[in-house]
Amino acid sequence: MDDPATTNGTVDLNSASVEQLNALGAGMIGKRIIEFRPYASAEELLSRRVLKRADYETIRVAITAR
Repeated sequence: MDDPATTNGTVDLNSASVEQLNALGAGMIGKRIIEFRPYASAEELLSRRVLKRADYETIRVAITAR
């Protein structure tokens, strides 16, 4: 069964669990990302100052916002 939080290998910022977000490789970011939901685009992680640029660059190819 497909996980609704992942599509084509990317994790959806708006539905992924804390564990899925933390597993992206930028540390314990899941709780903070969830705190600021919903997102219209992945770039909002930067514009809304949810993540530092270095953390965003680490995970950006693995995330999407649906």
